[in-house]
Amino acid sequence: MSVLERSHLTIIREVAREGSLTAAGMRLNLTQPALSHAIRKIEQQLGVKIWRREGRSLVLNQAGEWLLSLANRLLPQFELAESRLEQFANGGRGTLRIGMECHPCYQWLLKVVSPYLERWPKVDVDVRQKFQFGGIGALFSNEIDIVVTPDPLYKPGLKFTPVFDYELVLAVGPGHPLRNEKFVLPEQLAGETLITYPVPSERLDIYTQFLQPAGIGPRHQKQIETTDIMLVMVAHGRGVAALPRWLVEEYASRFDLYPVKLGKKGIAKQIFLGCRETDEEIRYLQDFIEFAASPDSDT
Repeated sequence: MSVLERSHLTIIREVAREGSLTAAGMRLNLTQPALSHAIRKIEQQLGVKIWRREGRSLVLNQAGEWLLSLANRLLPQFELAESRLEQFANGGRGTLRIGMECHPCYQWLLKVVSPYLERWPKVDVDVRQKFQFGGIGALFSNEIDIVVTPDPLYKPGLKFTPVFDYELVLAVGPGHPLRNEKFVLPEQLAGETLITYPVPSERLDIYTQFLQPAGIGPRHQKQIETTDIMLVMVAHGRGVAALPRWLVEEYASRFDLYPVKLGKKGIAKQIFLGCRETDEEIRYLQDFIEFAASPDSDT
């Protein structure tokens, strides 16, 4: 059975390119006798003559010309693939797949991604929203490389890095009676419409860290997926929402919003980036985490 190997194509290409066994051998780091032996071995392995002699020269026959054409097409692809793999191994090229478990973090992520892409011109970023509340499983199944979450779930094989601190506050509109309060207590939300993302209440800090410990619930809960629409609703008095202070303050002038502290001590939170421990050596991934955690990227 004939077996065509990459080394066969390399020899065919170099002999044709250099025009002599001596020159081709120098490029291939082979002596002329060794190259002559390799040529005979190729023809024996393939079971077909590739060259014919014209004086002292070897000239490709029809089969050889076809193999040369194949070599000229395939060898550059091999060389490109090896270059790419080397870049992957060195962390210089790839696609960073980010899964989101944090609705309001898109605005923060935009501020991190833009300068990061300038730092890594050969790395792409793919943000995947479908993992909003299944990011841990997506990490283990290699569907994403990093998960953005305010609630890390520590599992063997995963590493979580805090990248910034924030305060969860109550966002209210300009005409809301709580607007000028220094802080609000759980019972003050009993008559309110609470606007939240479409997330189970057990995953919402406004419930788990504020309302439920006091045995309080809002009058109504309205779920909205889009942050901008949520802020518009709050600004027009259709309800209140629990959001990061930085987000409320950033959009305050655009939507006429006011942040109010939740409880006397407030609710302190952190955003974490989680990755697989086995991926810590990927330079562009590790650099994203370090860059996101640096003071210059704080919002």
